[in-house]
Formats: sequence, structure tokens, C-alpha cells
Amino acid sequence: MFKKVDASQMFKRSLQIGLTINFIFLVVSLITGNWSFFIWSLLPTLATSVNGYFISKSLAGKHESSMRIRVLI
Repeated sequence: MFKKVDASQMFKRSLQIGLTINFIFLVVSLITGNWSFFIWSLLPTLATSVNGYFISKSLAGKHESSMRIRVLI
């Protein structure tokens, strides 16, 4: 049910979430014709994706022996 996640998988997951959110805003912008939805979503999505990756990477490095970062499959 749970599995250990390494740094490359954390990066891939962070990138997948960021691209998915940007895709949703792209679809909303295409439907409404208002491109500000997409433009204003780019920087916050990138910032949160990068922060999430580095926070999870630092937690994995600090507590590698005592704490395992796991994700639900």
C-alpha cells in the first residue's frame, strides 16, 4: 500500500502535480477566453512545486534512517 520514495520520484511527482494544475488553468483559459487565469497560475504553481520538492528532499535527508517518506499508491 505504501512504498519508499527517492529524490527522483519526488521530483517527478512534484513536476506532475505542477503540470496538472497548469493544464487545468489552461483549459479554463481556453474555455473562457480570459488568459489571466493561465498567466497568473504559472508562477505560484512553479513556486509551490519547487518548494514541495525541496522540503520533502530535506526531510528525507535529515531523517533518512528514522523517518521514511512514503506516498499512497
